[in-house]
Amino acid sequence: MKKILIMLMILFMLAGCAPAKPQEEIYIFYSSDVHCGVSENMGYAQLKALVDDTKAAHGNVALVDLGDFLQGGTYGTLTKGSLVIDLMNEMNYDVVTFGNHEFDYGMERLNELIRQAKFKMVAANVKYSGNNRNLFASMPKYEIMQFGGIKVAFIGVLTPSTITDSTPAYFMEDGQFVYDFYGGDDGQRLYAQVQETVNEARGKGADYIVALCHLGSIAAYQPYDSISLISHTTGIDVVLDGHSHSVIIGDPYPNAEGKDVILSSVGTKMQNVGELVIEPDGTISTVLFSEYQRQDEAILAAIAKADEELGGILSQRVGEVPFDLTITDENGKRLVRNRETNLGDFAADAVRDYMNTDIGIFNGGGIRKTIAAGEVTYGDLLNVMPFNNTVCSVRCSGQQILDALEFTSRSTEGLAVFEDNPVGENGAFLQVSGLKYTINTKIPSTVTLDENSMFAGVEGKRRVSDVQVLKDGKYVPLDPKATYTVASISYVLLENGDGNTAFAGCEPIIDKGPLDLEVLIAWFEKCAGDFRSYEKPQGRITVK
Repeated sequence: MKKILIMLMILFMLAGCAPAKPQEEIYIFYSSDVHCGVSENMGYAQLKALVDDTKAAHGNVALVDLGDFLQGGTYGTLTKGSLVIDLMNEMNYDVVTFGNHEFDYGMERLNELIRQAKFKMVAANVKYSGNNRNLFASMPKYEIMQFGGIKVAFIGVLTPSTITDSTPAYFMEDGQFVYDFYGGDDGQRLYAQVQETVNEARGKGADYIVALCHLGSIAAYQPYDSISLISHTTGIDVVLDGHSHSVIIGDPYPNAEGKDVILSSVGTKMQNVGELVIEPDGTISTVLFSEYQRQDEAILAAIAKADEELGGILSQRVGEVPFDLTITDENGKRLVRNRETNLGDFAADAVRDYMNTDIGIFNGGGIRKTIAAGEVTYGDLLNVMPFNNTVCSVRCSGQQILDALEFTSRSTEGLAVFEDNPVGENGAFLQVSGLKYTINTKIPSTVTLDENSMFAGVEGKRRVSDVQVLKDGKYVPLDPKATYTVASISYVLLENGDGNTAFAGCEPIIDKGPLDLEVLIAWFEKCAGDFRSYEKPQGRITVK
């Protein structure tokens, strides 16, 4: 058994009234932000073998997931999530919570997938106020599993930014938001709801509380991040967290009473899986695995069958490219959400050309994977744009464009990468075509947000300047009062995706165009044989 680089064991005596102590160890394995990467890195086959071997040796074992499993790759996109659920059923997951991307196929489809799942789903912080069907009406806030005489409660906590981090229109009825994830009030509504759930689970006899969170641990997610949740609550023993793709083996953070709570995250695409152990003496430890010496044959066979079924489509050749079209820097660190990249330029050019508009824009969060040099297949391009977004075009004012750039660059920092991790990322960050702009990171963002984290306005000095639009082959200053045509995906222009309401009220030209993947393929074919202009980013976005 080989464990991640350094096997760090952090032991904590449980705080407060001493809970019951298990007679044997309890093992809880956890995955997060798999994004359909069931065969990548450690993969499902190794995880299943690890879980089954542990279960054979010890007995008290659970397998949980922290969300974002349905979307982000071909398995999800081509089957709208059903293939992923089938694999998770074969994995024998016990309890999972929801990431923001579980909602990407719409509420009706998610309802079908929930019925397909054989495992428990939990969500503590969802409230419905509409008149139609409440998807979460019978959804439990937590699940209590019993291991011998010990009860462990698994509480599901979704990010309040789910509305903006998926498609806002999916959470609305008649133009009004009817789903509430307890955002606003500087995080206090979220903390209070989770605390109430913890207290309820304790009242039902839970000896240990494990929070399955899809919050993220980075500063950009405050006040809804996992560290803030820990510091404003009591009674939680462990927070297993996803969303920010962080790798945290098991760090202690003080709760509202100053008692340490373990926080752990496993990254993304199965680069790690976590193991939480509750010892007979009442201590808790965590460790991450990056690989295991055995693979489960049944899972391998299920993945091979899925690959065969989808392979005919995915292997179709589209063309070839002489160099990487990338979303990262030279060290493989993601840049597309805080800096211009050559694939960002390519994607923005694709929508602008196809829709024949003045400007093309594409949110960095919608560009998911680098296109490696060499032969390019349908599957390669589908991995770049796996969300089945519809491309559209609108007429809008120059001022709306300025507001959109200000909102989407609000998180950008002077450094793109710090201590080997991307910083200042925002999925809304706009890659552009027919446009240039400068972000001055020395100017603090004065963007204001409403209670749902949607763009509300700018109340001070702007950090975006020198915005220029391409006209007759030359860049000229953008006129706030002029009207421009803009192409992008409907998620950005029509659905307030990422909370970007700057384009609200603009006039649609084509509101239901082709899928983003079709547009990407068309541009790839149009550029065939001459990709030279994309060898490097073209200097459209300046960050200082």
